[in-house]
Amino acid sequence: MLNYTAKLSISAKFIPIATVCGLLFATGESAQAATFALNEDTTVDTFTECVNDGIALKVGKNPVDESGWQYAIDSFNDGVDGLQVGGDGNPYEIYSLALKETKDSLFVAINGNMSLTGVDGTSAEDGNIGWGDLFFNFTDQDFTTANNQGDLFGVRFAGTNDSLVPNLGLYGNVTAISTTDINSGFESLAEYNQRVNDFCQGAGCGPSLGDLPADTSYFDQSQSLNTISSGEFLTSLMYLSESELLAAGYDLNRFDGEHTIAFKFDKSGICDRGYCTSVPEPSAGLGLAALGLMVGVSQLRKRYSA
Repeated sequence: MLNYTAKLSISAKFIPIATVCGLLFATGESAQAATFALNEDTTVDTFTECVNDGIALKVGKNPVDESGWQYAIDSFNDGVDGLQVGGDGNPYEIYSLALKETKDSLFVAINGNMSLTGVDGTSAEDGNIGWGDLFFNFTDQDFTTANNQGDLFGVRFAGTNDSLVPNLGLYGNVTAISTTDINSGFESLAEYNQRVNDFCQGAGCGPSLGDLPADTSYFDQSQSLNTISSGEFLTSLMYLSESELLAAGYDLNRFDGEHTIAFKFDKSGICDRGYCTSVPEPSAGLGLAALGLMVGVSQLRKRYSA
């Protein structure tokens, strides 16, 4: 006789599949294809220009909430400001990175203490230390390999930073460089980790990169690549207001950073380069609701085939 847990497992396998099939047939129309850029190999990251903090989100590491957002949460106590690590008001502290994918767009929200225009009056060559760029890696390669092969995508979202591409927006065929030398920053991630370990105090003490450990092999620990060096411009971005974020289901009250920087961009340039996966979608009636169930079925199949 099957125990209760086994019965639930069987139900989890078959009920969602039957539900989706019913939805597809209920439309009375042939299925079309919907495309998804975010997959279980996707890693997204951003650092400050001085690599005084950084965060990475690994797709699938954390559950997607009911509004379609997934969140990477960084240590609240590992931003470096000179010899100060963490602490209230530390301008370089990063709290979270969040992503959401819709049929046409990718949404990004970064919560931290630094504004979009960065920190003025610093020892950087231009007197300003701001955000680096945001990198998307849709492959199963580490960052260095993807960078060397031109497989990265990058988003310049801060107009005051030292990125070597001219416009705000999404770029393909990206290569990355470090701008820490002109921003009074760390030459390597290993140096950043050591500074945090030497000077941090209190709860949650220790370096973190969100979904990745600070000493992760995903990054070359001897480097500090944080900015786009070159790339092909694909599309512009659109900044999102608090009301637009709320309408998109983002949890504005979840994190304590002084600023939430949010934007979205069209993902067609990513899909056109073969980095998106297609799944059936009803052509009318149910739209993204059925699409979400299809994604759930895919995850369940992976879970029970392991």
